[in-house]
Amino acid sequence: MVAIRIDIDQKGFTLVELIVALAIGLIVSAAALQLFTGGIITTRMQDASAELQDSGVFGLEYLARDIRMANYNNTNALVLTDQTNMGGVVLSSGVTGANLPLASVAAGLLSHSAGASNVSGNSDQLTIQYISPDNRVNCEGELVDAGDYVIQRYFLRRDTTTGAGANDLVLACDANTPDTGAVSITGFATGNAGEMIMPRVDQLRFYLGTRIGNNTFAYYTLAQYRATANAARLAGTEVPRIISVKVNVLVRSRDSTASKEIDLTQSFPFLDGAVTPTDQTTRYMRRMYSTNVTFRNGLGVSQ
Repeated sequence: MVAIRIDIDQKGFTLVELIVALAIGLIVSAAALQLFTGGIITTRMQDASAELQDSGVFGLEYLARDIRMANYNNTNALVLTDQTNMGGVVLSSGVTGANLPLASVAAGLLSHSAGASNVSGNSDQLTIQYISPDNRVNCEGELVDAGDYVIQRYFLRRDTTTGAGANDLVLACDANTPDTGAVSITGFATGNAGEMIMPRVDQLRFYLGTRIGNNTFAYYTLAQYRATANAARLAGTEVPRIISVKVNVLVRSRDSTASKEIDLTQSFPFLDGAVTPTDQTTRYMRRMYSTNVTFRNGLGVSQ
């Protein structure tokens, strides 16, 4: 039996070649991963922007349309101040010399500046009232007949849903139980009351647009207006009449964008000063929205 021997020339990678190949592979993988991560962040930014657009623009439009009803049918007292009987902005209550002609109304149900927020500084609550001109629904979905007395308040409260968004702040509206021909706050509640209008709102502020005489216009916070009105009465001068309200909201995205383009220390300018978010670790996208609503009969002339 003859044995046949075959020599095979075995070849492989040298250590240097292996290191170079691994380095090239890592570079290509890192570039691909960076492109993939950048695509995800870009998508998150686009989604967050669209989300804020929907929440801010449409939510604020609904709020403005609702507030525009304030002072409707109040034709007997054309100059709107903090003491105008049945005045559209509810700044005071009492049987005489007040907007809301009821005694023993909790201050927390009136317009005030002691609400919760997710920024440096408290949020506002705006309470309005009007007589419904037609059959409609209030902000909580209850049927309102023509001639019903409607009182509604807009404020920030904690979200009551479950999941990752639980305990976020939302812009909500609480309404009274509709009643024909009777001033009533029946149906008003406290705590997590009211129907959500806008989710994830970090700050809500209302500024009263005022006029003195024919040419002097100014914006006041709710507290500033009360102080200015009281000072004018003591001095025997004209109390600024309320002709409009400016609404500013700061909304944020549902999730973190993870983008380094988000400035965690960014401040947001409101009329009475800039505010900064209390959460300066999560890269949420935030955006401010604003609108101005003029009140019916606010100029103090017959309509």
